[in-house]
Amino acid sequence: MKKQLILAFITIFGSAIIFSCTSQRDREAKGISKLEEELTAQAARPEPEKLNELMDLYLNFITNHPTDSTAPQYLYKAVNLAMGMNNGPKAMELVDRTLNEYPKSERLAETIFLKAYIYENLLSNLGMAQKTYRDFLSVYPDHELSDDAEAALLNLGKSPEEMVREFEARAAQQAASENN
Repeated sequence: MKKQLILAFITIFGSAIIFSCTSQRDREAKGISKLEEELTAQAARPEPEKLNELMDLYLNFITNHPTDSTAPQYLYKAVNLAMGMNNGPKAMELVDRTLNEYPKSERLAETIFLKAYIYENLLSNLGMAQKTYRDFLSVYPDHELSDDAEAALLNLGKSPEEMVREFEARAAQQAASENN
């Protein structure tokens, strides 16, 4: 009888722990979904406090549930959120965290591309952007973002005016060759 009582206690206690963890995870995920929907409804003018709150929810979820299959997805969303908030250092920190903690993430290629983009556009480190775009192309030459990486390399460091002039010159050259 004593063994049955102990076994029952262990079963109940274990179930309570599992239920508690599962419900905490579910509550956190629902909170994230709710805030994402709220921000989507705000569209072009999201409240900065809400964006910061969403970032905190993503990062808390990842900290509380690092092995959950959703964690790398939330980390990828956090990278994009930091980029949208024009916070290059935070975005780079999160990219590096993704590469270190989730090297088998299904979004690994996109994350490496974003690393180059962050170097280029948010941190103005053109040398590292060039290196990272090239690394991306050497590992993922057939990825859907490879054309974007090649275009970025061609235009790296050029002002919008320079790009327009080059485009116009190519268009004029093409028109001249078509007339001949």
